[in-house]
Amino acid sequence: MTGPKSTRSKDLWTAALTAVFLATLAVVYLLDEPTLWLAWAVLTVVASGTVMVLFNRATPQEP
Repeated sequence: MTGPKSTRSKDLWTAALTAVFLATLAVVYLLDEPTLWLAWAVLTVVASGTVMVLFNRATPQEP
């Protein structure tokens, strides 16, 4: 079972990831370079995937 502290931590990580996502999106949008768009997309997928894997590994599995 996950407690309120664990849920709060995941919520904070999600909020931080969203803030970084939006900030970097704004920068890439303003610069409007195709290579930056590609790099941003790849790094966004890698970062999101890493966070999801870490969250799921921290969750105990039921038998």
